[in-house]
Amino acid sequence: MHNTLFDKTKSVFVRAYIRFRFGKLENVCQHWRSFPNQLTFNFD
Repeated sequence: MHNTLFDKTKSVFVRAYIRFRFGKLENVCQHWRSFPNQLTFNFD
């Protein structure tokens, strides 16, 4: 069985930004992330 949830390559660059979360400002560093896809489950 092949689990595609963990086989995603980090292909989208995210620039650094500041966000407001849990009542505080956060500095988010630049990073790479996987392309957003809708999750699908295969129970075969």
